[in-house]
Amino acid sequence: MNPNHGHVGFVSTRLAGTDGVSLEAQKWADILTKLGYECFYFAGESDRPVDHTYLVPEAHFKHPAISALSQDLFGRQTRSARTSQVIQAFKDHIKTHLYEFTQQFEIDLLVVENALSLPMNVPLGLALTEFIAETNIPTVAHHHDFAWERKRFSISAAVDYLQTAFPPHLPSIHHVVINSFAGRQLALRTGASSLVIPNVMDFETPPPEEDAYAAGLRADLGIGEEDYFLLQPTRIVPRKRIELAIELIRRLDLPCVLVITHKSGDEGSAY
Repeated sequence: MNPNHGHVGFVSTRLAGTDGVSLEAQKWADILTKLGYECFYFAGESDRPVDHTYLVPEAHFKHPAISALSQDLFGRQTRSARTSQVIQAFKDHIKTHLYEFTQQFEIDLLVVENALSLPMNVPLGLALTEFIAETNIPTVAHHHDFAWERKRFSISAAVDYLQTAFPPHLPSIHHVVINSFAGRQLALRTGASSLVIPNVMDFETPPPEEDAYAAGLRADLGIGEEDYFLLQPTRIVPRKRIELAIELIRRLDLPCVLVITHKSGDEGSAY
């Protein structure tokens, strides 16, 4: 692939908003663009440039039919033949669009953002696995979370799907994880090697100028001008270890306010 005109296709369930996967994917796309690549996007929802985007509603994990399939697959140990048939139908539908996406934009390399890691959309993961196996297209599987890290996926009627596609172990796939622990678990559970590329902040780029929303944020949240504003830009879920942020505030012994930016989302509210 010539770096002066190579086409990179990002694939995920959603590439929009401020979730970690979408934000990190944008950082990768920015760097690849600076290196001379042109980036395109395949997702169920996207806020990327329209002329570089291929939308497939069924790729979104919030699509009603996909959400219903997830209800049928997790929290139980058996699935109906009908569920299997529906999964296969959606898999074939999405795979057809993957072929059209790669042909339309002449994609040289896929970067799959968490769609081969977390089974939020099982048909999408299966479609990607089959498509990659059939085309041998060079693929970077960028893993942010794995099914074994989420308690709600521990009881499953989709064990065969998880072993096949989350993640798949194919010769043209290069696995990337965000920390060394995930890399060790991936190797232990699948035999696949991986490269660690942690999530990073671009400290060389200054923040945008303060707008009216930012200027009034302290007052709106009741945070005093002399208070330290500690920000944890994560969801309220156990693996974000919010208790450590609370302990940090205790040890600082300073007037502090901890602000957590996101709700629990799809992982429940027990934590």
